[in-house]
Amino acid sequence: MSRIVIIGLGPGDPRHLTAAARVTLSRRRGKLYFKIARHPAARFCLDRGVRIHSLEHLQASPATPGQAARAACRILFSAASRQPLVRYAVPGDPFDGDLTVKYLRRRAPLHGHQIKVIPGVSLLPPGGSAALQNLEKIMTVLRSPRGCPWDRRQTHWSLRGCLVEEAYEVVAAIERDDPAALKEELGDLLLQVVFHSEIAREKGHFDLDKVISGINAKLIRRHPHVFGTGRVTSADQAVDRWERIKELEKDSGIAGRLQVDPALPALLRAYKMQKRAAALGFDWPSLGGAVEKLQEEATELQDAYHEGVPGKIEEEYGDFLFAAVNVARFLGINPELALGKALQKFQDRFAHVSAQVAESNRPFNCHSLEQLDRWWEEAKNKEKNN
Repeated sequence: MSRIVIIGLGPGDPRHLTAAARVTLSRRRGKLYFKIARHPAARFCLDRGVRIHSLEHLQASPATPGQAARAACRILFSAASRQPLVRYAVPGDPFDGDLTVKYLRRRAPLHGHQIKVIPGVSLLPPGGSAALQNLEKIMTVLRSPRGCPWDRRQTHWSLRGCLVEEAYEVVAAIERDDPAALKEELGDLLLQVVFHSEIAREKGHFDLDKVISGINAKLIRRHPHVFGTGRVTSADQAVDRWERIKELEKDSGIAGRLQVDPALPALLRAYKMQKRAAALGFDWPSLGGAVEKLQEEATELQDAYHEGVPGKIEEEYGDFLFAAVNVARFLGINPELALGKALQKFQDRFAHVSAQVAESNRPFNCHSLEQLDRWWEEAKNKEKNN
C-alpha cells in the first residue's frame, strides 16, 4: 500500500517549517508536489537537491476550485499507484481548508492509499471576536488587484456550485459524527458567506456587517416569546409563530405562500412546498392516505409504461416522486437527506464489489450478475456486523 504524505509549509519563510516538515521535505525518495511552486519553502528543497513537481498550473486554469482539486487528486493518485511514497506540500497548515487536502483525506482509502498529515503554521490569524474581521480582510486582499486571479474573477453566479457543495459537505460531516470535519466544513461554508458579501460590497449593495445585522434583527423580530412579551409552551408553537410573522412580513398572499426557490434541489423543493400546503390545511389526515396515494401513483406509472408514451411516463414518474416525498414528510424524514444517505450506502457497497473485481484481475464484464450480487450481499452483511 502506497502512502501520500501531506505537508504544511507554513506562512512563507522556511524558518517557519516544522521539524517534521523539514525532515520529510529533505528526503529524495518519492515524488514531491508543491501546490504553489513559488512558495519560499521551495528553495529549502532545491538547496538539498530535491526535485519539485508543481501543481500550480491547475490553479491558473479556468476551472472551479472543486475541479482543480479533483484534477490534483488524480495526479497524486496516479503517482501513488506507481511508487510507495508521494508528498504533497501546501502553504500554511493542511487543515486551513485546502480543498485538495479534503478530497485526499476522504478518497485516498478508496484508492488503496494511506494518508499522513504533517501540520504547518497556519496562514489564518488566531483570535476570538476578531477572527471574522480577519477573514473579511483576507477576502478583501484576495479580491484586490494584488490578490488572487481566480478570486478576483468570481461572481455571485459563478460561486453558486461552491456554496451548494460546501453546504452538503457540512451535512456529510454531521452525519459522520465527525467534529473535526464539521469544524472545517463550517469554516468553508462561512467563507462562502464572506465571499458573497465582499462581492456585494464592491458593487455597493451591502457588506458583511449588514448581513449580520439583518439576521440579528430577524431573530429578535421572529422570537417575540423570547425577546418580547409573547409566550409559547412548545417547539411547535414557536415554529407556528415564526411562520405567521414571516408571512406578515412578506404579505405574499395564499399563492405566494406556496412559492419555493426554484434553485433548490427538486426533492427539497417538493418537501418545502408540501409543508406549506399542509400548513394551510391541504393535507392528508394521516400517513395512510399518503401511502395509498403513493401506491396509486405507482400503478399509474406502470400503466403509462405499458402504453409506451414517453411524455406520459415522465409525467407519471414525477407524480410518483412527489407522492413519495409526501410519505417522507409524514414520516418526519427529509427526502433530500434520505436520498443522500442511500447514495452513500450504494457507493460504499459498490466500492466493496469493485475491490473484489480488482482482486480477481478480471474486468467487470467477465463476472456474472450473480457473482457481483454475492459480493453486494457481502457488503450488506459487513454493514450489519459493524
